[in-house]
Amino acid sequence: MGHVSRLLYHSAPLAVLAWTLLSLGFSSEASAQIAGAKKRPTQQVAPKDCTASECHQDILKHTYVHDQKAADCAACHLQIGKVEDHKFALPASPEELCIKCHQLPAKAHGHTPVTEGKCMSCHDPHGSEHKAELRGDPNKDLCTKCHHKTDVTNKKFVHGPVAVGACSTCHLPHSSDQPKLLLATPNALCVTCHEETARAEDGVHLHKALEEGCVNCHDPHATDHKYQLVEDSPKLCLSCHQEKFDQMTGGAKVVHQAVSQDGGCTSCHSPHSSKLPGLQRADEIATCLKCHDRQIKKADGKVITNMAKLLASNPSKHGPIRDGHCTVCHDPHAGQHFSLLSDDYPPKFYSAFSMDNYKLCFRCHSADMVTKENGTGVTMFRDGTKNLHALHVNKENGRTCRACHEVHASARPAHIREAVPYGTSNWMLEINFEASEEGGSCSPGCHQVKKYTRPAGPRIQPQQDTGRLPSNLTGKKNSTNDGTGESPAKPEEKPEGKPDASPAPGQPAPAESPAPVPNETPKEPKR
Repeated sequence: MGHVSRLLYHSAPLAVLAWTLLSLGFSSEASAQIAGAKKRPTQQVAPKDCTASECHQDILKHTYVHDQKAADCAACHLQIGKVEDHKFALPASPEELCIKCHQLPAKAHGHTPVTEGKCMSCHDPHGSEHKAELRGDPNKDLCTKCHHKTDVTNKKFVHGPVAVGACSTCHLPHSSDQPKLLLATPNALCVTCHEETARAEDGVHLHKALEEGCVNCHDPHATDHKYQLVEDSPKLCLSCHQEKFDQMTGGAKVVHQAVSQDGGCTSCHSPHSSKLPGLQRADEIATCLKCHDRQIKKADGKVITNMAKLLASNPSKHGPIRDGHCTVCHDPHAGQHFSLLSDDYPPKFYSAFSMDNYKLCFRCHSADMVTKENGTGVTMFRDGTKNLHALHVNKENGRTCRACHEVHASARPAHIREAVPYGTSNWMLEINFEASEEGGSCSPGCHQVKKYTRPAGPRIQPQQDTGRLPSNLTGKKNSTNDGTGESPAKPEEKPEGKPDASPAPGQPAPAESPAPVPNETPKEPKR
C-alpha cells in the first residue's frame, strides 16, 4: 500500500467522526464548552455569524465596544456575493457613514477631522480601551498623535494640562463657538482653575490687562519664561507701559536697579490685582525691605547698608519711615538725585547753605529751624535763645543734617547719630552727645566738649502723633482747625522748676506761642 493510501486509510475514521458532530449541530463554540471552556457573559455576545466563530471574537475583548457593532454588524457592513466569499462593503463613504447615527451641532469652529468626516482618526469603529472608542487616552496621548508633543515639551515651562496631554481640559473635541475649539472665552476658561487671580472684591485694584485677555501675557501651552509668560519682565510690561517708563526714566541720572533687572516690575507690583494702589504687592516698607534686607554693592563700589537690620535695631525712626512711606524721600523708579532722592539734599558732610540745597528736608520741616538766629519756639537745640541749628548749618562751610542725624533711624531721640562717616576713608567720627535736664553736650572729633543750656519754664510739648503725613505729600487734604493742614495739639505746661528728664536736641522748646509753623508735619517737632 502506498504512502497516500495508508494516510487516507488511517484518517478516514477521524473524518467520519467530525462529519457526525457537525451533522448533530456541534459548533466550535459548543466543542469548547464541552471541553470545559468558560462561557462569556451574555451581554457581550455578538451575532453568531460574526463573533460566535473564531473570526472576530477579539472585538468583544475591548473595554468599550461600539453599540452598533454589538447590536448589528450589518448597520455598517453590507455582504457582497456569496457567504463563503466573506466580502463586505460600507453602505456609505466613511465620511458620511458616522453621521447617519451621530449628529453633531453646527458651531462656528469645527475640528478639522470632523469637518472632513475623518471620525476614525480619533475613534475606533469597533471598540477600544477608552470611552467613546477613542484611539488613545484623551487626557494623555490622543491629541499628540497629530499635534506633536515636541512642539511644547522642548520649552522650559509647560502648562500643566499640556504637560500630561489633557487637552480636553480647555478644548472641545468636535466643535465650538469659540476660536481654537475652546470650552469658553479665554478669560472665563482660565479662571476655572486660576480663580484667585481675577477675583473682583471690594477695594481690589485689577490690572487692566486682565480685561484684555490672559493670553496677552501668558502662552496657554508652553514658553521659555516662568509662568508661561510670552516674555520676561520688564520687557513684557514695557510692551504696554513703554511710554510711562520713558516718562519716568527719560533723562534720569539714576535708575532704580529693580526696574531694569529681570522680573523687575513684578518685584514690587502684582501683575493681576492688589488691594493697594499702583498694584503694590505689599506696603512700602515691606516691599522695599524684600531687597534691602542685606548689604547691596552699587556700581560705583559704594555699599548700601542693610536697611532691615538698621530699622530693627534702632527705635527712633524718621517720620516718613514711622508712617510707612519710603517714597516720601525716594523715587521708586528713577530720578535726578543720588540714592533716588526725590528732591535736592546735600550729598556731603560740609555744604554751603541755601534753601535750594535742602528742598527735600523743607518739604516737611520748617526752614525757620536753620534761618532764624533766635531759636525760641523753633528748636530745643539752642544755648539760651541762640539757635544752634542755624549756627551749624547756615554758613558757607555748613554742617549738613547728616553730620549729627541719622536720616533713617537711630537709637537716640531725634535720630542723633552715635558716629558719622567722615572723609573719603569713611572714618567713623563719634558725636559723643549727652543729654542733660537743661540741654546737653557733645564732644566730636571736630571740637572739645561744648555744652548748651535752655531756660527752665513752660515748654512746648511734642504735638500729638496723628499718624498722618503732611497733605502736600499725601495729596489728601487733612482736617484742620487753623488752616495749616493739621489740627494742632494743645501744649501741656509744667510747673516752673520741674524740668523734663533727659531732653535731647530736636525736642520741642519753650515758646511764647505754641502755634505750629505752616507746612510743618506734627510727626517732626521743631528742632
